[in-house]
Amino acid sequence: MSMQLMGSAQLGIAAALALGILGSPPARADSAANVTQRLVLVRTMVVHAEKKAGQVDWICEKLRKKLAPMNFGTLRVVQRRQFKLAFGESGRLLLPEGREVRFLPISVLHRKLHMQVEMPGILNTRMRMTSGRGVILGGVEHGAGYLIVYMVPNFRLPRIASARSKPNPLLHRVKSE
Repeated sequence: MSMQLMGSAQLGIAAALALGILGSPPARADSAANVTQRLVLVRTMVVHAEKKAGQVDWICEKLRKKLAPMNFGTLRVVQRRQFKLAFGESGRLLLPEGREVRFLPISVLHRKLHMQVEMPGILNTRMRMTSGRGVILGGVEHGAGYLIVYMVPNFRLPRIASARSKPNPLLHRVKSE
């Protein structure tokens, strides 16, 4: 085989490989639709709980079942708020007695939201949360009882590319003599 023919065959293979590598679609810039999909909705409810028998707000019935081992007789909603946060954007919830709860969505990994949650002087942790399932933070003394913070995150899972997505460009074989 002549040197010129061999060189053009190698050039053809190199070009085909480059097309296979470089021919994949470029990463998409964040459009408004992409950014919206990455928002995390965090619903919060602050509840005043006391041991003595009393009023249980209708919205606290599910929470009452989860808190059954604590045997609270009174559960009253003090505050409800909703936050729409981008990843890396911090939310801040002020509690009635002056403390605050800060939370920061970090990422979604293995179908779980990783969120940093902090109550200065009490709690500083990273939680793994499932979309639509609540987490209870509690124990801050308030009046004759306690303040309980109930947080429910809602988020969309990132789409995983299908195994049957666009095939790479065909590699053309060059016959050598």
